[in-house]
Amino acid sequence: MKLSLTLFKRTVQASLLSLFGLGLAACSSDDTPPPPCPEIRILGGAEKLTRFRPGNGRDIIDVLHEEQLTGFAKGCAYEDFDDGSSELTIIVAPTISSNRGPANQTGTADFEYFIATTDSTKKLIKKDTFKVGLTYVDSVPSLVWQRPEPYELTLALKPGQTGQNYQVYIGLKLTRDELDYQLKNR
Repeated sequence: MKLSLTLFKRTVQASLLSLFGLGLAACSSDDTPPPPCPEIRILGGAEKLTRFRPGNGRDIIDVLHEEQLTGFAKGCAYEDFDDGSSELTIIVAPTISSNRGPANQTGTADFEYFIATTDSTKKLIKKDTFKVGLTYVDSVPSLVWQRPEPYELTLALKPGQTGQNYQVYIGLKLTRDELDYQLKNR
């Protein structure tokens, strides 16, 4: 018997609180393994962000904040309908570490990240961007943030398709200068 989608979502949401960073997948009670979830990756080059104060300075004293995608909780569930159609629901909750830089006088960090889904030909199906605003505790210069509610995407499947026909990419949204800095300082 398949795990219902609603129960699956509740289970994953509860597990995100207690199983920080572990992946989950829908399962069945018989011996047949469930179809695979899509591959989910942190996009190379978009895994780190160093944001500097305005101006030309690029020394350590000019850093406002630094972020790094450190992992994600994930899951997927398949649902078959009476008419023979089916769909795949993917959920993802990124985890991001953030460090306050010496130039940060406000005690806050504002940045964006994205979650993008492609098909097997790498054609972009959907891309969503999310804003994050963090506040550092005065004496603690770093923190870890995880998306509180998992991002959810439902895809209609054609006959024979599974999660292997899709890829999901997570990345921090960088300006061209920020990307150039990250690529030079790997």
